[in-house]
Parts: sequence; C-alpha cells; structure tokens
Amino acid sequence: MLFSISFIISSGLVHEIVVSLTQNKITKWIKKQGVQPTLHTGEMLEAEEILIKDERVIAECRKLGITDMSQVFVDPWGVGYHESIKGKRLMQALIYMRTSPDDNQYAHPLDFNPLYDVNEKKVVDIIVAKRRNSKFERPTIPLENHHFLPEHLGEDNLRKDLKPLQIIQPEGVSFTIRGQQLDWQKWNMHLSFNYREGLVINNVNYRDMDGTLRPMFYRVSLAEMVVPYANPYKPYNHKMAFDVGEYGLGNLTNSLELGCDCVGSIYYMDGVLSDMKGEPWIIPKAICIHEEDTGLLFKHTDYRTGKAHSARSRRLVISHIVTAANYDYGLYYYFYQDGTFQYEVKATGELNTSVLAVDEDAAPYGTTVAPQVDAQHHQHLFSMRIDPMVDGRDNSVAETDVLPSPHPVGHPDNMIGNAFSPHSKIFNTTEEGQTNASLENHRTWKIINENKIHPYAKQPVGLKLHTPNTPPLLAKPGSIAYERARFASKTLWVTPYHPDQLFPGGFYCYQSEPSDNLGLPQWTKQVKNVRNTDIVLWLTFGITHIPRVEDFPIMPVEMCGWSAKAANFFIGNPGIDLPAGDKKSSKSAYAPADAKSCCGKTNL
Repeated sequence: MLFSISFIISSGLVHEIVVSLTQNKITKWIKKQGVQPTLHTGEMLEAEEILIKDERVIAECRKLGITDMSQVFVDPWGVGYHESIKGKRLMQALIYMRTSPDDNQYAHPLDFNPLYDVNEKKVVDIIVAKRRNSKFERPTIPLENHHFLPEHLGEDNLRKDLKPLQIIQPEGVSFTIRGQQLDWQKWNMHLSFNYREGLVINNVNYRDMDGTLRPMFYRVSLAEMVVPYANPYKPYNHKMAFDVGEYGLGNLTNSLELGCDCVGSIYYMDGVLSDMKGEPWIIPKAICIHEEDTGLLFKHTDYRTGKAHSARSRRLVISHIVTAANYDYGLYYYFYQDGTFQYEVKATGELNTSVLAVDEDAAPYGTTVAPQVDAQHHQHLFSMRIDPMVDGRDNSVAETDVLPSPHPVGHPDNMIGNAFSPHSKIFNTTEEGQTNASLENHRTWKIINENKIHPYAKQPVGLKLHTPNTPPLLAKPGSIAYERARFASKTLWVTPYHPDQLFPGGFYCYQSEPSDNLGLPQWTKQVKNVRNTDIVLWLTFGITHIPRVEDFPIMPVEMCGWSAKAANFFIGNPGIDLPAGDKKSSKSAYAPADAKSCCGKTNL
C-alpha cells in the first residue's frame, strides 16, 4: 500500500490517497478541511525569498539601519498556534543579518518577526519585540562577528599538535546488506526512510547462541519532538517547534560527507522523498552505516594466577543528521554484540538567538552569550515510538522501583540495615501505562513476554529500558505548548497497537488546536488493555538547555537517549563467544615493543 498526501493551495483542502500497489488502483480517497500538513522545505525557501522583498519587512530593516537586503536572512518557523488568525497556513519568520555570505547570522539577530501566510504568499503582520528592562525602544544590531568556520578563524589560529588518527578495516566491514535488509553480528533488521520520521528500523532480530532467531522490535522510530522556549513575551512565546510533525526529519536530512560526519569504512544509503510537485527528490548519502570500537565489552583478571581475558566491544552505527534551521541533530541507532540496542541524539549546530539592547539583561529566560546576543532557555523533548516484539507479538510492560527495606535496623529481616529490593508491577491498562521517571526510586521499565518464562530466573523474558535523560515538560498545563505536546507530559505511555497511530502529537499537528489534545491524549481517553497483547511504547527523553557562553558561536554536542538491554532474555552473556582482544592493530606509544598481549599474564 502507498499513502499519499496532496495539498491544494487554492482550496486549502488536504487529500489523503491510498494506492494499492498489487491492484494498481486507488483504494481510498479522503478530503480533509481545516488541517495543515507538514511544511515542505520548498515552502520555507520560497517564504524567505518573498519576505526579504516585502515592503513592510524592508521598512523595518531600514529603521534598524539596514539598506542592503542581501544582508538579511530569514529562518521560517511554524507559528505553533495562533490565537486570533484562523484557517490560514502561517509561518513566523525569525530575521537575522549577515556581514558576508557565510557569516554566522545568529550573531546579528533583529528585533521583529513577520507573520507570513504561506498560501497567499504575503506578510499579514509584523511583531516587534518590546524591551523589558531597557531605556531604549529599539535595540541596535550587534555587529561584532562570531565566526566558527576555519576560513574565518585563519589557518594560523588552528591547532597544530593534532596527529592523524586512522580507522581502517583491511578485510572490509562485518555487515552485509541486501536491498534494505542488514545483517551484522547476529543482528538482522530492515531499514526504511520517510519524509517525516527519517530513518526507521524495522523487524529487529538477534540470533541466539543456539541459532534461534529471537525477535525484539517490530518498528522503532523517532515519532515526534517538541522544542518549547521559556521566554513568555511576544513574539518569542510562540517558539515551540515540532520538528518531526511540522517540518519532517526526512525533509531536513543532510547529505553526509565521508571523513567528517562518518569515519571509517562507510556504507551509504540515499534518501528518496518527493518535492512540492510530487517528483522524486533524492538526498545522496542520507544514511550512514559503519562499525565503531567502543572499548571493553567484558574483562576479568584472576588475581591468583594473573591470567586475564577480555573482549573488545564493537557496535554497528546507523545514522542520519538533520538540520532544523539553527539546530543540527545527529540521530544514531546503535547495535552491540551482547544484544544491547541504543538510540542517541547528539544536538549541535547554533543557538537560536534574539537581540538585546546594550543595557538589557537576558535573565531570567536566557543567557547573554555575546554582547547583545540572547540565547533563550528551552527544552528538547523527543518521543520515541517503540513497537516491541519480544519473542512474539504479545508483550507487557513491567515498572520496577528499587526501594530500601521497610523494616527498621535491628528487625530480623534487616538486622544491620542494608536490605533493599526491587518492587515490580505490570501495567494492565492504558491508564496505568501513563507514568513518569523516578530517580529517587531508581525506576526502570521492562518489556516482557509473559508467555515465555526464563528457565533460570523463573521470570518472563524481557528487555530492560535504560532512560537516563528524562526531564519533565516545564510548560504549565493549560499553556499552548503543554496542550499541543501532551505526549511530553509523561515519560512513558503504553497503548495497544493501532496501524494509524504513528505520531504522538497527532498526524496533523501543524497549527493544531491546543484543546484538541491530538495524539496520545485522544488515543487513551478510553481505557484499554495493554497486558499480554500487541502494544506500543512511547518514551519521552531529552534535554533542558540553559545555554552557556561556550555553546556559542557553535555548540559542542549535547547527548541524550535511551537503551534496551536484555534482561533474563538469554541463557547467559550472548557476547561470550567473541574472540579475545587482538593487539595486532595497536601499538604502544611508550611501552616496550614486546609488551605482552592483553590476554596474557599480568603482574599484580
């Protein structure tokens, strides 16, 4: 089946069309009024061209001393939700200046945001930000450059003491690819790519030591994210980007560069999308696949005999990188040799900035990262859609808190006060399956198959979720950001599988009405069973970003993510059959050339 969305600008109608590829015909055609599909990058580029030619925008730039509009650049953003303008496809425009074609525009923010009608291709309003704690009505434009490109920094200012580091695989890679199917180190999976989620991993299996192919996941994807900003004043209080649903991660995906974005022996896959006319649009080298050494997988030294045994850990990396205006996100799926799966986001790029008057303070809603440059506080909250298949279709979720013994010191069951134990409960309903992280209780979740009991542990086989980055949504209930992004109000939701439920903020989240509570709040209104059935987990993780001066002019990566580790799933360590570490590819910089193997004897 092929699902297509067509947007007719003249009527504002959205057409949902389902085509049967086997029957070679349209099987469903639905017309929808009053919804807005995902923005296309073509619409955003067109908006910038029109905005810098608009007389009202030109007039505001002249007030700030800009007469050459070739210096003006526009970042088109979704408007979130507009309280008074209804029925129009809107963008808000964040305006910057450049002193040269490849200057860092975020060092030169302007103080006004045009509101743009995408369909009518015109400016409908201009909002000038009011000064909060300044004697000036309008700020001057900060003109000091803050470069990060090497050609601007100058060759003489770059480090000279960095020696080459080469990553080589003289016998080639350890993975094989057949079309969209990938096999590596007992893992087997299918890869796909679409305009909205970008990279999607399907049908994930791991081959056990006895040769049995053990299913783990049916489908895993980054289904939504929200970036709500903290500044409560216009126009900044409408900065709440839904980068998946409003723009599409696939649409924003980079074409990757060998040796820069990915290092080593690399296999690339192209991304194939459609342009605004429905024609094929190919992103070359959209997906990067390679292997990485990640240090030790395990080691033990027998202190009596001095004999040591260790094995290196290698992981398969499948990734793509997206650029959402100022921010860049590296999105990484990791597969380890011991059956562990990990997802990681590396947030980098540039801070979204606003201008300050010379006497103005960014606090309490931002950080002054350079003179007159305000980087506003914000969050990056990601929602992962995890469709498990742990040893079969029917799964459950168990929540475990590790708590100290309720018995006082001196009690027969806690004589010296050291006792603690895990306390678990299995979610029965969608109501129970809405829950939050609890650091104080060491809370974890396990995806389990109650129909498969481990022979040793006498517990259901399962995968344990490790979630170290789980900040709460800080926007208040009742706010536009909170009500549109209710999925981020819980760390975990568990729902029964439904083929149409793919996006936790709703399919048509662009300019969604806050009171509609699209997505997960709608799906969980009716209490449904989630125990020992086909389920989906929606996991929220992310970053609360209080910008630092060191994040400017370009931000070192900030990492967050989650992992799934086998928990009473295998009979033992599934990586135990790895060969011992090999020292042939390494050499000591200072130790004698005849230094012993890592698996020889040691002197303790």
